[in-house]
Amino acid sequence: MALDLGKAREVFDDFLMIMDDQIEWLVDQGHSRGIDLDGSLESLDRLEFLYALMSAAMSEDEQGALRVVFARYLGDLVCQHHGGKWTLPLDDPKDINFNMPVIVGHSSCPWLEFNPIHTMRGYSLRPKPGMIRSVVAHSVDPQVLDLSDLVEED
Repeated sequence: MALDLGKAREVFDDFLMIMDDQIEWLVDQGHSRGIDLDGSLESLDRLEFLYALMSAAMSEDEQGALRVVFARYLGDLVCQHHGGKWTLPLDDPKDINFNMPVIVGHSSCPWLEFNPIHTMRGYSLRPKPGMIRSVVAHSVDPQVLDLSDLVEED
């Protein structure tokens, strides 16, 4: 069955429309637990801690919904500190980010997409302190991998 692109864009518009309310809710949840999500890059470590606290007693479906809320905060923070904007890739169905909200324009690599939902999913599967901060840093300032010393010349 083919994806209805109009419906996908409508769902994305809804995603953006409730962004501020969801982020405000998350910040309030943090405050009620003594965790300050102040929009700083340092708050990424606190975001990890809050996710661990809030998701511990949740079902997998509830955790999935919670990750999207956390992803909104994460994506918004990247935009605030590094520029960029939310977009919805719909051009290539084989793209790993196809039909998922991503951030573009946050890096010196104009084609690079940052997927906050995948980042939160990765963190939830293998939580490691500082992981989210590290993913953001690598997405914002990707390093070129030089493999030239591995090439054999004839």
